Amino acid sequence: MMGFCSFLLLLLWGAGAQAQDPHIQRLAQELQSREQGIRSQAARSLGQVGEAQSVLLLRQALPGERSAAVRLEMVRALRNIAFLRYPGYPEALRVLQEESSDGVEADELVRLRATEALWEAGKKDLLDPVPFLRRNLGDRSQRLRLAAVEMLRKLGTPSTIDALGQAALDQAQPETVRLKAIEALGAAAQVDLGPVGRQVQEDNIEMARRLGTQPLEPASSLAARHQLQIRYLSALLREPRASSTLALRAVKSIGQVKDRSAVPVLREVIANHRDEAVRLQATKVLSHVLARQYE
Repeated sequence: MMGFCSFLLLLLWGAGAQAQDPHIQRLAQELQSREQGIRSQAARSLGQVGEAQSVLLLRQALPGERSAAVRLEMVRALRNIAFLRYPGYPEALRVLQEESSDGVEADELVRLRATEALWEAGKKDLLDPVPFLRRNLGDRSQRLRLAAVEMLRKLGTPSTIDALGQAALDQAQPETVRLKAIEALGAAAQVDLGPVGRQVQEDNIEMARRLGTQPLEPASSLAARHQLQIRYLSALLREPRASSTLALRAVKSIGQVKDRSAVPVLREVIANHRDEAVRLQATKVLSHVLARQYE
């Protein structure tokens, strides 16, 4: 109810402001032009004006706009408003969330650009993009699913591990998507940079203890994240119908994580897996994991 009231206030305010601003009024008229080029330019200009009524006009025009090229310009305008935190940017983010969904937007490229804008907003701490990226793992376009996996990998926050792990285990996903999700699970461990990186982490924890503050990333948090990664990768390796390609990628990702919680599943793979290449890779990874304690 509060959200509806807020939107209604924005609607009323925007309408009043539009009547007082000849430039905005002209752009509103151009958004209704029969010429696609004029509508595109009007959308770009509204993104540069960056007023709250710009968001209102773009939101009103999007559902009825038949041209995907013009809708793409509207998404770019909303992205610019959000990126520069112009007035009305929270509402711009809400419209982008709608446009990133295949239940609302039919065009693949428009959905992709809206999703990228949300990911950028997440990097600027304007919102949490994980729920929208998780949703897009079910997009009807494989391109959008792969893009969602890549954005989750680059985001690299602890909340991305569950989304990637579930995609890796989802047998309804194409194998290409599952492979990328498995690879991303291993890549998320790269915050551990070996002996030097771990020493920096330990120094950070010790300094935080002396100052009475919280460390940037507590050792317990990092360990829990690595164990969660291993649990998903282990479940994949224990899946009877998983292809050798998926299993080999899972073993390699375990080698990137290098957490001792992987020792049991690696021993199982060495003893039981049907594919020699997977067994050999597991043997190498097990050696590296066991040697890590002596680094």
